[in-house]
Amino acid sequence: MAISKAQFEAGSLSSCFKQGEWDPGLYGEYKRKLNEAEEIATTEAMLDHGLSLTRQFARGLSPFSPRSFSTSAPPKKLQRREPKGVAYYTNEEGKTSVLSPKMSSWYNMYVAHPQINSAKFHRRFRARFRMPYQSYEDLCDLVIEHVDEYFARWTPGKTDAVGNPCAPIELLVLTALRYLGRGWTFDDLSENTAISEEVIRLFFHQFIKFGAEVLFEKHVNEPRTASDLENHSHEYLVAGFPGAIGSMDATHISCERVSWKERQSHLSHKLPYTARSFNLTVNHRRRILSTTTGHPARWNDKTLITFDDFAMDLKEGKILGDHVFELYEKDGEDSVKKVTYRGVWLLVDNGYHSWAITIPPMKITTKRSQIRFSQWLESMRKDVECTFGILKGRWRILKTGIRIRGLEEVDRIWKTCCALHNWLLEVDGLDKSWNAGVPSDWQGDLGKHDDYDVRYIPRPIRRLLSPQQRRNYDTSGMGIGGDMMKEQNHEVVPNIVERVSHSNGEMVVRKMSMQQFRSKLVEHFDIAFKKRELSWPSRTGLIPRDI
Repeated sequence: MAISKAQFEAGSLSSCFKQGEWDPGLYGEYKRKLNEAEEIATTEAMLDHGLSLTRQFARGLSPFSPRSFSTSAPPKKLQRREPKGVAYYTNEEGKTSVLSPKMSSWYNMYVAHPQINSAKFHRRFRARFRMPYQSYEDLCDLVIEHVDEYFARWTPGKTDAVGNPCAPIELLVLTALRYLGRGWTFDDLSENTAISEEVIRLFFHQFIKFGAEVLFEKHVNEPRTASDLENHSHEYLVAGFPGAIGSMDATHISCERVSWKERQSHLSHKLPYTARSFNLTVNHRRRILSTTTGHPARWNDKTLITFDDFAMDLKEGKILGDHVFELYEKDGEDSVKKVTYRGVWLLVDNGYHSWAITIPPMKITTKRSQIRFSQWLESMRKDVECTFGILKGRWRILKTGIRIRGLEEVDRIWKTCCALHNWLLEVDGLDKSWNAGVPSDWQGDLGKHDDYDVRYIPRPIRRLLSPQQRRNYDTSGMGIGGDMMKEQNHEVVPNIVERVSHSNGEMVVRKMSMQQFRSKLVEHFDIAFKKRELSWPSRTGLIPRDI
């Protein structure tokens, strides 16, 4: 209750004057009365407000609403916030409502009502999401199996803070596959699924973490036992490379959001953009055996291999050091023996260290046996280049560039793509050994024709059988003489009488020099070629058309 006007007048400042002069005693009495009046008014106001709250409780109203603190203003009408969503639709009555993820086209086509019996549906699904529909269902089951560890936020049946159901995890898996396979943006995915960009972004980061840890561990395994080694080295054995288990090379993946402090190290003289480098080892069937984490693009192959645990374990003899294979060696002019070697080796280019476990082709040579070996090795080593092409063609994000910030996230994307690549090889049945082969002796009708008349000889074999296509180091500008061409085109294969004998001592590959071991491989390859024991590895055994 406010102090009345009469009280103020009765105790006004005019009463503090006595006979026209200021009296301090009267002023003190005035202040005392004024304070007492203010305390009384405050107490009465609090009692009135408490009574008002009691009445609101009795009527079922909240005492903390704006109406409870105002007795004079009229009550305000409660307003509800308009529902928010990514997409909207208008019904027949003209009312606009939020489009839920379960009403989106992707959910209806691929989750709720997939056309399982349609071959066209399966073909389009594979092209759009890079894997068969059955494999997609298996992937969803695997994601749900690890939902508590990686995807707890999207547990089926869970709701958010305001009671809305979480986005369907099957739909979120589709967004991750489309983002990897075609390099879409989160906005594109939001438009097609009615899920917000932020939700898709958060799920994708968890998905690549799941892929780098769970899928990678499951599908990318280094050969460490004798049975694993036999499976991966079969194609190299029939091609004349005993002891080889795979090919190794490095590739660059563009990264658009590298921090400024990391920018210089991720710029290479070969590339106009920032990138990460990965060292990869594959077998001839394009299966990934091992890969490093990402490193700056400025690092060369010699630096990258020192951070490759698989290659360093081979070099130090920690794994596969007990594998035994045999190489031909000449024992006199007309006899051949077999020498036992222990260890394994990899096919590489000339950018790596001169180690015995990494054998490159020869850069410059005029010896026919070395030219054959180098050209055959170059052809066989294309398996790792083909793997790079398959990876970047199937998972387009590796080709167009990764737009996510963080180097660790880039490495996770790479490992996830490698794991999915190996999984699809298993699904398509391309991971099995290529037991068929295209022979290099060409007996029968093919042997009656000249090389240039036969159109169905594989290019690697034609390079072996066509001396006119071998490397030419003539710098005179006059070309090779006619007598030389005649000699090259009519090579006489000596009649080698085989007398196989095993050496008592075993040669350890990793303890030899690269030049020494490569010379032994060249000698073995030359003998096997002349004995017509080489075959070009083929999955079907059919002679590929050379166009």
